[in-house]
Amino acid sequence: MAQRPARIESPEVIQDLRNRFAILDQACRSALMGCTADVQDVRSWLRTDRPLYWRHEIRRREEALAAAKQELARANMAAERGVRNAGVDEQRAVERAKVRLEEAERKLQTVSRSAILLEQKADKLLGPCNALLILLDQRTPQAVARLDLMLVNLEAYFRPLPPPAEGAT
Repeated sequence: MAQRPARIESPEVIQDLRNRFAILDQACRSALMGCTADVQDVRSWLRTDRPLYWRHEIRRREEALAAAKQELARANMAAERGVRNAGVDEQRAVERAKVRLEEAERKLQTVSRSAILLEQKADKLLGPCNALLILLDQRTPQAVARLDLMLVNLEAYFRPLPPPAEGAT
């Protein structure tokens, strides 16, 4: 590709480009760092917070199921003594407790599967983000240095020539 001469009438154009480039670089870095931080937050939430919550919930629901079974056993003993309709509500409570326990176990499994899936997807997302950060680290200083050199050269070009010395022909 053939280079054409630039028609720049003022070094302020290059200075403005340099300033805007610096702003763009900082915005890109902030966005990429924010993306990385968000992914890390979700990773942490799925790896530690949610499994801990659901394990605790499973224990709590196991205790509720055991209590419901005890109530059912008491109601069955009352039924043996001739009390009518004893144990119907307790049987329903046991069934509800079993369903709630199974739900908590499913959710713990879902959290574990989601954590694995997130790891796979996060690596695919963060790969290009990290590549762009490396590119910014490498190329931004080069670009800024080149723009600075252009500014120096333009300022020298636009500097008025000193008046010719007397006696020189």
